Amino acid sequence: QVADDPEANLVEELVVNAKLPGPAWWRVSDADTTLYILGTLTALPKGVRWDTSVLDHRLDGAFALILPPESRAGITDIPALLGLRNRLKSNQPLDQAAPELAPRLAKVRAQLGQKPDSYNGWSPLGAGMMIGIDYQKQARLDGGEPNRTVLRLAKKHRVKTRSAAIYKAAPMVKTVVRGHSEAAGRLCLEGVLSEVEAGTGAVQTAAQAWTQGDVRVAIGGPRNFQRCIRSLPGMSDMEQRATADEVSALAEALNTPGHAVALFSMRGLVAENGVLDQLRAKGFTVRTP
Repeated sequence: QVADDPEANLVEELVVNAKLPGPAWWRVSDADTTLYILGTLTALPKGVRWDTSVLDHRLDGAFALILPPESRAGITDIPALLGLRNRLKSNQPLDQAAPELAPRLAKVRAQLGQKPDSYNGWSPLGAGMMIGIDYQKQARLDGGEPNRTVLRLAKKHRVKTRSAAIYKAAPMVKTVVRGHSEAAGRLCLEGVLSEVEAGTGAVQTAAQAWTQGDVRVAIGGPRNFQRCIRSLPGMSDMEQRATADEVSALAEALNTPGHAVALFSMRGLVAENGVLDQLRAKGFTVRTP
């Protein structure tokens, strides 16, 4: 399991609850630069409020807001990406394609308020994606938060934003859709089912812990879906590349005197050989919340 999940092991001394109000921050510094790094979750339930006073203070006078790597698709990529959707379709009923998951599928359909034949016509990978979308709606998850709030405050303080890296989305999507194995598709479906079975309470608990700076609880939710992502062709390499690009972006920012703010995945920050672990190995000073 650990081999499948490079973020399974944490650097325990980095998993520290915040002393200041709101979510947890880590600091990376050298002689004349300090980077304040806000650890985030992938999404927050709609309506979740959090104390932004520390963020507001640290954006004041910051020379940059550094964001995670982003994937972009151009206008010319859209027809090809829409065409790939058909590769996720299937003439075989889903319960026959993944018979070992049929009982769990029935329960999850009911849990999400879907009909007994919902998700038929999709391959296991396609069905997993559709179930994930329906679960996000039920859990009222907003994938734009907390980033949207951070960007709004950065604009108020006139802080320039930059991504750690920019990737082309189309080649990644093509590789995943065309190259994934049947086993990977079933693994993804199973991972999504586990997330749904955990219920929306797990998401709410993690989000509330995040707002209060309780790091261990915030990152302690179900993570089976991560195994799905890493089982897909090219995605494990992409994750390693993203971590390397985040480390490089922060190391480069430390060449500019003053202070900056960064926004990265909380678990990716505190994992063994994660962002903070690598920066510490490079000789930079890392301070916990």
